[in-house]
Amino acid sequence: MPNSTIPKDIFDSFKGVFTNINTDRLSEILVALVLCVIGFFLARLISNAFIRTIGVRFNAHQRLVWRRGIFYFIFMIFVMTSLKEAGFKLSVFLGAAGILTVALGFASQTSASNLISGLFLIGEGSFEIGDTIQITLIRGHTIEGEVISIDLLSVKLLTMDNVYVRLPNEQLIRAPVHNLSKFPIRRITLTVPINFNEDINKVRSVLIDIATAYPLVLADPKPRVTVSSFAESSIEITFALWCKQNNYLQVKDEIHELIRNRFVDNQIEIPVPKIGFVDRPTPQQPLTDEDLDRYANTQEIKREPKL
Repeated sequence: MPNSTIPKDIFDSFKGVFTNINTDRLSEILVALVLCVIGFFLARLISNAFIRTIGVRFNAHQRLVWRRGIFYFIFMIFVMTSLKEAGFKLSVFLGAAGILTVALGFASQTSASNLISGLFLIGEGSFEIGDTIQITLIRGHTIEGEVISIDLLSVKLLTMDNVYVRLPNEQLIRAPVHNLSKFPIRRITLTVPINFNEDINKVRSVLIDIATAYPLVLADPKPRVTVSSFAESSIEITFALWCKQNNYLQVKDEIHELIRNRFVDNQIEIPVPKIGFVDRPTPQQPLTDEDLDRYANTQEIKREPKL
């Protein structure tokens, strides 16, 4: 087969390089090494310069892709030039690389699937570096964290617990991904239960006043208060308000405290679920003479004769 001659050609190429080393050949190898070093630093310089100039218009994810693409493109040109300068036959290496790529593709189908999925993720742009995403995996487990890297095989996250998580791209293609920081504002939806005897209009007015007086709540879109449902022992009020993405956690934390305090000031009761308690047994009282006379004929209590 023609492909069977490729390993022999590579071996002959290496043998021809290392067996015929003389002064000229040594100088060519040194020139090739110098070209590799120059190519590495030049590729790094050009890619960084591109990001500092034109790349300022891109987002963090696009800058990462362009930096890596420019660096590897320029560096591979210098590597191929240095191999040719050292006397290697590039055609033989390209043929061997093609056969190796096909073999690796069949041997590692999972990696190939992650690679293709990574290209789709990069092209689609559903999330970027710096975004906070939430992934629901197949078994229902949820992972939430900040995207710190988007590579061809995996996506790296940093969770709120400062845990480094690596997710294969194939899982991100199959699972629902919630981008929590895609837009600059975000809505907070709270369910507030009240008693049936409370005035709904009064509750509505109190909640709107809370949102209006709180400086981190946005005036546009306006906060909304609606009656969502009648529960078993309460009326459920849905309180929806908007805030900036950076203030989401702070607003969600403080708004509960504000609602509680204003409800106490306006004597609005929030029903507390009643859990059934078992009554404590009362201490047994001593039997009187009347009790003894009443149960004297029973088998459980036998009255002793009075002296």
